[in-house]
Amino acid sequence: MPTINPPVNMVHFSDKMTESLMNINKVIQDNKSTLDSIQDMAIELTRAIQSLEAAAVKYVRMADKVLETIVPLLKGLPIVGKEVLDFATEAQELAAKIVNACEMAEKVLPGVEAGLTNADMVKLKTSTGDVQQLTHSLQALMPAAGK
Repeated sequence: MPTINPPVNMVHFSDKMTESLMNINKVIQDNKSTLDSIQDMAIELTRAIQSLEAAAVKYVRMADKVLETIVPLLKGLPIVGKEVLDFATEAQELAAKIVNACEMAEKVLPGVEAGLTNADMVKLKTSTGDVQQLTHSLQALMPAAGK
């Protein structure tokens, strides 16, 4: 006669997975206010950068328009030194770089804000490279601004 094995105590995979999911849920719930605060801060920083960008474009374009008018006049005056003309040329180049960076921000930041506002991870992931490129573009302005 065959031997009957006593029932084996076993743990089901579904029980293990449920326990893990419950632990993950607990961690999320325990950190909910921190996660929400980080999201809120990121949204506000994005909006602040958009406002700063709008102001920068407005004033840089005004300055550039003045430079476009004045530089040709300065070149025709013999009393204007080379240093002044070089400065004016560098200021025009910097203005163009700032406008380009701001135009990039105009394209990138609305998508970032939408991704943050709607908790759209796909949109945020696709914006990451654009934000990095924008950051590099802005950082490249620093040496030119410090001359």
